Amino acid sequence: MKVGSKHQSAEMRRQQILSAADLVLIDAGIEDFTIDQVAERANIAKGTIYKYFKSKDEILGEISTKAVSLLLQAFQQATANHTHSVEKLKAICWAAYRYYQSYSTYHDLLAHIERPDFNINLQEYVKISQSIQDFCEEIIVEGQRKGEINPNLNPQLLVRVIWATNIGVIQFVQTKQKLIQNIHETPMDEVINISVQMMTNGIAHNKKN
Repeated sequence: MKVGSKHQSAEMRRQQILSAADLVLIDAGIEDFTIDQVAERANIAKGTIYKYFKSKDEILGEISTKAVSLLLQAFQQATANHTHSVEKLKAICWAAYRYYQSYSTYHDLLAHIERPDFNINLQEYVKISQSIQDFCEEIIVEGQRKGEINPNLNPQLLVRVIWATNIGVIQFVQTKQKLIQNIHETPMDEVINISVQMMTNGIAHNKKN
């Protein structure tokens, strides 16, 4: 009984730290995120945090698992009401953009932890990321089987190209948003819409050929 209580207490303290870290990340951003801020937000000693996490990056790695889980859920929900595979892929692209709008800090975090110099063990994060890859691949394979998507395209590579293109457009929107809106008066949604149409029109199967 005592062992169970200690285990529960340790897990509760760990979750307390992660909850505080999540709030610090949202308030301060990745670059200004510090262990000191987490300790202050959690109202515990800095040394206590190091009993549970070896570094700032290890904490960020834990939060990234939550972030990527939310992204997978967003994709699943966005595609639930569609039957045509191309429409599902469109919904995924839009869901990624809406995710950026709703969780911009998490969006930045996912890019941050995938840098080559981020060496923390991210086993659970990788597992969920693979689930996203598999989820999208299954849509493409089904679409090819139904004659909705070009059968000559490699599903695995296609997912990666769609993902890379989508990230690139979102990053463009993120960095150029003020310039585009003030000078060109172009709604951001229209930029995304053009990108989504270009990608999906290019992979749809033309049955006339």
